[in-house]
Amino acid sequence: MSRCLFIFSLLGSSAFANAALAQTDSAAAEVLFQEGRALLRKGSIDEACPKLSDSFKLEPATGTLVALALCHEQQGKLASAWAEFTSAAARARRESRPDREKLANEHATALKPRLSTLTILVPPALRAISALEIRRDGGTLVESAWSNAMPIDGGEHVVRVTAPGYESWETRVTVKAEGEAASVKIPDLKAESEGGARPAALEPTKARRPAPSGAMEPTEGASAPWKGLEWAGVASASAGLVALGVGGYFLGSALSKHSNGDDYCDANNSCRQPGYDDRNEARRRGNLATAFGIGGGVLVGLGATLFIVGRTRTSGEQSRAPNYTLALTSNGQSVMLRGTF
Repeated sequence: MSRCLFIFSLLGSSAFANAALAQTDSAAAEVLFQEGRALLRKGSIDEACPKLSDSFKLEPATGTLVALALCHEQQGKLASAWAEFTSAAARARRESRPDREKLANEHATALKPRLSTLTILVPPALRAISALEIRRDGGTLVESAWSNAMPIDGGEHVVRVTAPGYESWETRVTVKAEGEAASVKIPDLKAESEGGARPAALEPTKARRPAPSGAMEPTEGASAPWKGLEWAGVASASAGLVALGVGGYFLGSALSKHSNGDDYCDANNSCRQPGYDDRNEARRRGNLATAFGIGGGVLVGLGATLFIVGRTRTSGEQSRAPNYTLALTSNGQSVMLRGTF
């Protein structure tokens, strides 16, 4: 039974890791979004855009994407802004946010005729080469984009072409920030000369040094010599960590919901119905975060106590694994722990 508890604790630890990462990313994304939006309002465009970009990578929220698109537009990265506005409009449509959809569509429509483009011309002879790869600024260009005018931000761009058996080819092209139709034609690739470098010789497998006489070698998969209380302590602490991770996730989502509700509230804290709904949901998630946080702390403390007590007992003593139950009330505001030891 104790070993089963430990196995379940390992599964719980994996869930905890995912939940903890999710809540950490959500909280960090919210902080970066608030900082980026404040810098954008002050006109510190070059400082605001990276923060908004990092926030969106951590938590891809539509509001963050709209703010990032506005930042890139003011920064002069028109192609990036156009792509982000287009994506934000589609996301807002799915989320039933007509205000954001209208804003994003208006900006995307205004930007489209101003975009610069870059056409990478690929002759038919090159298309026939197996495993031909074309990279633009480090990213692979899909075949459907070859020889087509693709929107691009202004500045210097690197085009690199590689294929097995051929020498690589690279060039740089500078494109204006607005309204230029630039193009690059890829020449015929040169075949590599025969007699390439020889592969490195495989290092011989080192013989395993025998263990000293009388010494016992470790056996793979051997279990640690823990008794009942130690196993129960690990299981309890792992369950507590899972609860803390879930609580952290609810905390992050509560902050995000509260921030969304601010969009519908004025300076006097007077809100429209969507604002009230978002704030009520934020309070509910905050209560859940508190409940899971308290329960997780109790379980972690219990687990540590059980493990320490178990290790202090003599090897001959037999310990009985505790039976405990964690209960969360339906309103998410209280936690009950009960059991026998």
